[in-house]
Amino acid sequence: MQFIKVITICCLFVGAAPALSQAMSPQDILEEAAEAMGGFDRIQSIESLLMTGFSQTLSQAGAASPHPMAPEKRTAQNNIERYFDLENLSTYQTHRQGFLYPFALAFGHAWAPSSQAQNGVNALNHPLMALRAAFANGTELGVVSIEDDNIVVEFILTSGDTLWLGINQLNKLPSWVRWVGPHTNLGEVTYTTWFTGYVPFDGIRLPSGFTTEIDWRDSVVFELHVDGYELDVELPAFTAEEVNFDGGAILDVDVTQVAEGVWDLRLVTETASVETNGAGIVEFDDHLLMFEAYGSEANTFALIEAANNLVPDKEVTEVVVSHHHFDHSGGLRAAVSLGLTIISKRANEGIFREMVSRPAPNYPDALARNPQPLNFIAVDEHLILEDASRRVDIYEVVGHMHMTEAVFAYLPEERVLMQGDMFVIEWDWHWWGDNYMDSIEHFDLNPAIDIPVHGRLATFEEVIENITSQVAAAREFCTRDQAVGIYMAGCPVKYSRD
Repeated sequence: MQFIKVITICCLFVGAAPALSQAMSPQDILEEAAEAMGGFDRIQSIESLLMTGFSQTLSQAGAASPHPMAPEKRTAQNNIERYFDLENLSTYQTHRQGFLYPFALAFGHAWAPSSQAQNGVNALNHPLMALRAAFANGTELGVVSIEDDNIVVEFILTSGDTLWLGINQLNKLPSWVRWVGPHTNLGEVTYTTWFTGYVPFDGIRLPSGFTTEIDWRDSVVFELHVDGYELDVELPAFTAEEVNFDGGAILDVDVTQVAEGVWDLRLVTETASVETNGAGIVEFDDHLLMFEAYGSEANTFALIEAANNLVPDKEVTEVVVSHHHFDHSGGLRAAVSLGLTIISKRANEGIFREMVSRPAPNYPDALARNPQPLNFIAVDEHLILEDASRRVDIYEVVGHMHMTEAVFAYLPEERVLMQGDMFVIEWDWHWWGDNYMDSIEHFDLNPAIDIPVHGRLATFEEVIENITSQVAAAREFCTRDQAVGIYMAGCPVKYSRD
């Protein structure tokens, strides 16, 4: 794999590192690691493990700016109880989660209990689990290599998944585990979880810290602090509700004609949600324009297919992407795979090229199966798309601290505005309420209808009425928290239109 700087074990012996004075098999190296942790027999005898602690995860590309050095947004998980079933190599975690940044839906700040169950490679980011998987019947031990001060053992599970375990040459303890997984925005991603601060627990050494990074922008996506361990505990039932912001499988696409040659498309999914997601479609003389490639490859293909059936002999050739956040660019690779032109703020071109340039040989998505270049049209302050039948203005969003490099579309004749995350009628709170009217007033617009990415069609009057009530609700939330000594990110709410 290209992500490991490899010196084969036979070449290393020319350098004669003290710990590797003679060739060792992968099995020998893994058994040494087991011995350093507490002994092979002890590791194999443990049936279950409970780890408690607290963590933070990265809100993927949730920074306001697409710049690589933009400050990142994170989510906290407290009161973690993570159970490990070492016989079946699966995990179950419960925690209370809260976003450490302003979020428009109340559940993000409710610290409500949630849970998740994992198996396969995603359950193996603990040294005890990784070693048990490496020793399991049917696991194939592969290449041994050197990376920095670690001996790296490759092993292939019976599922066909490959992992790499880095073992410190001096103390023989596992340093990290690495694996590859699919990623909607990036094609596929290499994950590396580091193990730090080993502490003895009941005859075995276990890490007190975990840090997971990915091979994109050197992003740390997960950090966990361990409060304690218990061995051979009674396991709960490993059942959890999967959170699916897309609403699950796509059942249909609802089509609403908003004006002549203008449509609103909404995905109909199997799971009810506080939001539905969709796209605006605009007809030109010889093609269609779509606003947003939201959520996923499946979402984007479903919307494009529905759009391409609206008008005989006209198809989508251009997609406006409102901003870089990973949910709103979730269908970017899918759109590019079809050869569609992407229109967005100029500052988004760099991150979009990063997203579409990544290969995905192990988990090929549509773009990996049909590679296409990114055709990008940049928007600065204002871009006009026009032919004999239609004019669409693409404007930059003004004064939005949630997304500083964003665009919206406006059809002046039809008085239709298309936007993503400027407003959603189902939001509980609006932390950035000025941005909608600031954008309208800055460009002297007169909208009557709002086509959102999230939610439903709304009149302009509904938009303003709901922004006012959402700002008031956010202020009430801030006041309530402050009264008990809690100072939430985003409080006090900045709003100048009282």
